[in-house]
Amino acid sequence: MKKSKLLLALAISAMLINTAFASEQIQNQKVNEIEAEDSITNPKVAEYKIKKIYEEGVDLAAVNNEAEVYNVPKSYFKGMDLKEGKVFTLYTSWEILESDPAKFVKVYRVIEGKESHVITDTYVIKKINAEGVDLYKKSNPDDLYNVPKSEFKNIDLVEGKEVEITADDILTASDPAKFIKIHQIKEVKSEEEKIVKDYVVKEIHEEGVDLYELGNEANVYNVPKKEFKDMKLEKGKVFTITTNDVVMTSNPAQFGKIYSIVEKEQAKKMTKEYVVEKVSGDYVTVYEKGNKEDKYNLNKKDFGKVNPEVGKTYKIETSEEILTSDPAQFAAVYKVEEVKEKQKKEEKKEKAKETMLTDTFVIEKIDEEGVTVARKSNKEDKYLVPKKEFGKSELKVGKVYKITTDDVILTSYPAQFGKIFKIEEVEAKDNKKEDKNSKKENKSSAKNPKTGLIGSSMALIGLIGAGLAYKKTK
Repeated sequence: MKKSKLLLALAISAMLINTAFASEQIQNQKVNEIEAEDSITNPKVAEYKIKKIYEEGVDLAAVNNEAEVYNVPKSYFKGMDLKEGKVFTLYTSWEILESDPAKFVKVYRVIEGKESHVITDTYVIKKINAEGVDLYKKSNPDDLYNVPKSEFKNIDLVEGKEVEITADDILTASDPAKFIKIHQIKEVKSEEEKIVKDYVVKEIHEEGVDLYELGNEANVYNVPKKEFKDMKLEKGKVFTITTNDVVMTSNPAQFGKIYSIVEKEQAKKMTKEYVVEKVSGDYVTVYEKGNKEDKYNLNKKDFGKVNPEVGKTYKIETSEEILTSDPAQFAAVYKVEEVKEKQKKEEKKEKAKETMLTDTFVIEKIDEEGVTVARKSNKEDKYLVPKKEFGKSELKVGKVYKITTDDVILTSYPAQFGKIFKIEEVEAKDNKKEDKNSKKENKSSAKNPKTGLIGSSMALIGLIGAGLAYKKTK
């Protein structure tokens, strides 16, 4: 197993070294034109490896057939580094002079290393990250690439925008793939105005999908299902759609032309309760319930039909992403609803429904994992309790505590309580009181708690005592 892991590591290292070497070779690649003035019609293009170097010439063996050897003048390699085993790409005539080794009738071009092929294609911006941009090939949305932001220069980066990239066709072995060398990136501009907006899936039909404009639910559009290709469709999902400014008058409306659809990555959401502190113009300042220092500014329109009032509590669903301002702002607000008194009462009722159990426990062990306690009435019934639950209490083996929990027990060893409501230390004097009370209970245990009459066993003891006293008096 160790040997296979080592071999895998060595293979990956070799691949990275080869990739880096290939990159350097391409960037510093030299090309010598030999017969440039002649028209090159259907040349033979092949890769050759240096077999031997002479004073005037070089013997080259075909990479795909080492028995095929040619001699080429050394002058054709002017400025190039010659060494045995090095690969060159040659453009030559198909005619060969019969000699040993053979010679080409004409050599048009000599390229140091393997020839790098330059390709130009159209790509669509899918996602903009902190350091780079993810794109997919317009002809194939599954063909993903990553390009550094610095390569885009004066292009305004917007999801859904089309760009034309000219680059070498050699890519790095990564996911998404990366170009070894980019020669040019141009924005694809159309005579028609392109509009890029986010839309939310409202309804999914057999043939089409109804979407509304993010932030404006009144603007509903229908888009044919085929436009989404292999994308997963579900209600509430957000897509960035690039269209022209032509809208077909139908119900729902339809776009005149759709250039691209990009699935938007969903931001993580959170829902918390906030109290309105101030309403000023178009903005509402709120603070998180229970933490007045945690303040945020919301746009009044985020409240929709709800009228924000100072002092009132609202349940607000937002993105987890926070914009750094003073007060802070949420990157997105999805839903706002007022927390009404009825709702508060129902929440209290739900909390009251929780079953609460209280019993006495003795500390048996204290370690890094927590505190092991045993039920006083049954020492085999043990539980592990986090140290923090005891607050500032000084923990010591043998100490007694009253612990109030719910009726949920987590299956572990020792077991754990589902929820701990309260832990109270039982003082030593309280233990003595408990012992005295238990003795009192034992003395009066023969009494019927309802009638107050002494039980039959105690009555029998009384009769025997009276009999003995009678005998003595006689």
